[in-house]
Amino acid sequence: MAVAAEPDALVVRPVQRYKMRVGMFAWILHRLTGVGLVLYLVLHIWGLKSITNPEAYNALIASYHAPIFKVAEFGLLGACIYHALNGLRIVLIDFVGWSPNQRKLFWTLGAVAAVLLVVGGYPSIAALVDYFNG
Repeated sequence: MAVAAEPDALVVRPVQRYKMRVGMFAWILHRLTGVGLVLYLVLHIWGLKSITNPEAYNALIASYHAPIFKVAEFGLLGACIYHALNGLRIVLIDFVGWSPNQRKLFWTLGAVAAVLLVVGGYPSIAALVDYFNG
């Protein structure tokens, strides 16, 4: 009977590592913003139950003027803009065939998103600045 030789050292293989390229980053962020938008929608519908009670509704609307809600409103705008423009990017890649230009398309739509976020988020940021200035 032959005795199996013991290996001198275990061969350790590195864990498969993914390179965080633009496509994967866009994919992850698209999923995260989608989940965030669904959670917002659930909270929004839950808050709408107060519409039948005028006092509860007025209290809810008054609480929306707190600084945390202005920050959340800005984040919601950013999530909506990113999710919509990345969806447009996916449509352009899938149906128009812009696959070789994915990186350029991602950064172009990112610049458009930044402009939309600054323009659309101005009221939230201005309200936040006014709140802290007095």
